[in-house]
Amino acid sequence: MLAEWRRGALRGEWVQAMMARSDTLRLPEPIFVLWQGGLRQEHEARVHSGFRAYIDKKYHKIVLVADFLAASGAEDAEAVCAACEAFAAGGARQWLKVAGAAKAELVDARLQSRPAMGHGVVAEFGSFVGYSCVRMAWRAKGSARVLSLESDAVHVLVARHVTARSRRSAEVEITPGMAHDVVGRLPEDWGGDSVAFAFMDHRGTRFHAELAHLEGLRALAPAARFLADNTLKPGAPELLWHFKYCPARHVATSWSLPEFISETCEDWMSASDYLP
Repeated sequence: MLAEWRRGALRGEWVQAMMARSDTLRLPEPIFVLWQGGLRQEHEARVHSGFRAYIDKKYHKIVLVADFLAASGAEDAEAVCAACEAFAAGGARQWLKVAGAAKAELVDARLQSRPAMGHGVVAEFGSFVGYSCVRMAWRAKGSARVLSLESDAVHVLVARHVTARSRRSAEVEITPGMAHDVVGRLPEDWGGDSVAFAFMDHRGTRFHAELAHLEGLRALAPAARFLADNTLKPGAPELLWHFKYCPARHVATSWSLPEFISETCEDWMSASDYLP
């Protein structure tokens, strides 16, 4: 996180290499091969078998997504998004927690309704595999700079790989770190009142805190659009309470939508227009 903030490219490369060789933070081999351009390590670090099994299980689906994208031949944003959706539709074991289908259409609508700003930025909380940030950059047709915050280092590497494969690296930046630590980059890099649209899809119990942080930093532009996913399941009760009982700064609405690739599972997406 510090290497990114200080723009220390060489330091960032060193950190990634250390992660790949660490006994406690070792990346699954397929992910590391993607990062280093297909070159395998000459030295295989010794890793506790139980921990390695845990890591491989945790990121198994992420590795499959990367393999599926490579096999699909997708090399632009539209094709990459379609490939992610096709992967998720392949079966219960391939389901991805991404905002696709009806949810993606709502994200598009909120993105398109954001205030027109020459310097405005789109902030995403939770990159995961890079689906939503790539889709937003594609749907914005070059009119938006997307800054996506992600706390999981492996997800950061995969999302960057997906972004590069989509040819959207000039418009999308994947920033590592916990949201409350790195959100300060928004006003620092782009100035106050710079966030025209904020999309949260990381942890419902943090949505209200991240929104309050954006307000405290004066990062939100007048009439900025805000959208949060999964406010019913797993839920974001404090955010919904804030919208209902503190309406002075937010004109809020919630939509009932089916979960992606699960038409019988109801979820909510909650939105607001910011009134400074």
